[in-house]
Amino acid sequence: MGVRVRVRISRGNKSTDLVVLVNSGAESEEPVIVVDKSVAEVLGFSHEDFNVIEVELASGRGHAYISKEKVEVSLLSEKGEPLSSIKAYLAVDEALTEPLMTDATIDELGIQVISFKKGLWRHVNDPSGVVRKSPKP
Repeated sequence: MGVRVRVRISRGNKSTDLVVLVNSGAESEEPVIVVDKSVAEVLGFSHEDFNVIEVELASGRGHAYISKEKVEVSLLSEKGEPLSSIKAYLAVDEALTEPLMTDATIDELGIQVISFKKGLWRHVNDPSGVVRKSPKP
């Protein structure tokens, strides 16, 4: 199943809510949310707002577009209330099949995985015993 969380990505007066895969295998020095081109367009990004970078994947090296500026990323509860917020870069991968976040993003948002297989997680500020279920992708 995998762990997925609902986030709100905001840039200026534009925002979008997404279900994002929590992918600890995607490593980055800074928080990054990886999306497809349509999400970047909703947020008002144009081609000039990105730099091309080389990325190392398990299947080899490739290229991705990374935003020159950070966006606001809010981790949302089941009721749509913010649990935590950070600034992160937006990466666009044209071959992406599902939005994902990197390890740095997971840590900074305070996501603690309980079970990847069952899709269970908690927020670092949750009372002990609280277990959250992943939303459907």
